[in-house]
Amino acid sequence: MDAAKATQESARSEAKRAQIRHGATRVFLAEGFAGATTDAIAKAAGVSKQTLYVYYRSKEQLMVDVLGSLLSRLNRDHAVLDGDRPVDSLPQLRATLVELASEVLKAISGSDYLALSRVIIADSPRVPEIGRLWAQTITGGVRLRVTELLERARDAGVIVVDDVEAATRLLTGGLLTYILPDGIVATDEPVTAPDRERVERIVDLFLRATT
Repeated sequence: MDAAKATQESARSEAKRAQIRHGATRVFLAEGFAGATTDAIAKAAGVSKQTLYVYYRSKEQLMVDVLGSLLSRLNRDHAVLDGDRPVDSLPQLRATLVELASEVLKAISGSDYLALSRVIIADSPRVPEIGRLWAQTITGGVRLRVTELLERARDAGVIVVDDVEAATRLLTGGLLTYILPDGIVATDEPVTAPDRERVERIVDLFLRATT
């Protein structure tokens, strides 16, 4: 197969995966993970079960791809995990953390993330794998990026932190409480991210404790 044909085949394969992910997301949101059947997913995606199994060997693998795709979309649309943000001075670190936090909160409050979170939390006692997947995707990715930023700031002498992992959880946990509890248990009204002034206050409190 030449390069042009290989590129076309790759594009067709990704388009089919996107089609299946879209259908699977609708079924997961409607039926939950445990209640979603391959028949229903194939029907919602407009493909045969045979085609579904060509691309995904199991529901778990499909959920992994759904969550991974959501994360990639959040990154692309909001640049939430951009690793090149400056942190070499206190003003730079503050601006970076405020921007990152604002983007993350806006992104997850306006996406399928909260709806999928409800599905995963409801079904994770029966299917522990999806709970671990959830922890490794959006929230895990954000924590990883914040950890990297704080490590760079510490190496530059901007902050003084012995336990970067604990500091990361202190900041991200405090911010995510504005979205996750209300977004998971309150479904009648849209979840609104805190305004920028509130985010700045939280970041300032965090920096006051680490500098």
